[in-house]
Amino acid sequence: MWFSKVPAYLFDKQRTPYLTEAKKLTLAQSQYELVAYGVFVGSLYGIIALAAILTFFDNNNMIYLLWLVASVGVIASIFGVIRSYDLISSYIISLAPSVIVSICFYEALMIKSSLLTLSIFACFFLLSLKYGWRVIRIVGWQKYTQNNEINN
Repeated sequence: MWFSKVPAYLFDKQRTPYLTEAKKLTLAQSQYELVAYGVFVGSLYGIIALAAILTFFDNNNMIYLLWLVASVGVIASIFGVIRSYDLISSYIISLAPSVIVSICFYEALMIKSSLLTLSIFACFFLLSLKYGWRVIRIVGWQKYTQNNEINN
């Protein structure tokens, strides 16, 4: 069964070195981590883009067109990070999950959700910011080492 291979993948030092510092990652390890993060964020924003375009066709509200453009921008930034270690694109994809969580947090505040729900959203927000900072460090470090290899 495929499920029996999950622990081997999760604890593979080459493919999932999530506890390794960004400076100590090899190029292959950082690429695996950036691709996994890109698939996660790209899937999230792909669903948002699909929902936005379908809703825009239904009621022609321009806010959904704005969501579509933002989603396409985030997905394009994922390719910029994976292909060329673009630092500005890494800022965009690092903040993208935080935007979604902060909107959910705001909506939970407006409907007066429980303290537990607000605490969970606050934790997700902080985790997304922390991991986003890791992605920025990985991209920055790989860009730095790539420039040093070219200049030496």
